[in-house]
Amino acid sequence: IREGGSGTREALEDFARSEGVPPAELQIFLVLPSNEAVRQAVEAGAGATIISELVIARSLAEGSLRSVPVILPKRDFAMITHRDRQASLAQMALKAHLTGKQNASSTGRG
Repeated sequence: IREGGSGTREALEDFARSEGVPPAELQIFLVLPSNEAVRQAVEAGAGATIISELVIARSLAEGSLRSVPVILPKRDFAMITHRDRQASLAQMALKAHLTGKQNASSTGRG
C-alpha cells in the first residue's frame, strides 16, 4: 500500500472505517512510495491492494492483474493554478477536459 498521507492510503483507511475496521487493525506488511511500486509488488505476488484502475489499466488488459470491484468513498479534487499567471495551452486543455468543454477560454483566465 502507499505511504501514510497519500490519497490512496487515505481512501483505503476511509473504506476500512466504513466497514467497521479501524485502520490500525489493517494487516499492512509492505509500504511503498509510488503507485508504480505498489503495482509491481502485487504483480510479483506480494498481496492485494487498493489502487486506481488508471495505474493498472495495462496490467488488467494484459491479464497480469485482476480487478475486484469495491465501492470507495468519493474524494474531491481541485485544479489549482497560479493566480497571477496566464494559463498555458496545456492548462487550458486540462480544464476543458475536466469540465467537458472542448473550447477553452481564449483569454486563459477563469
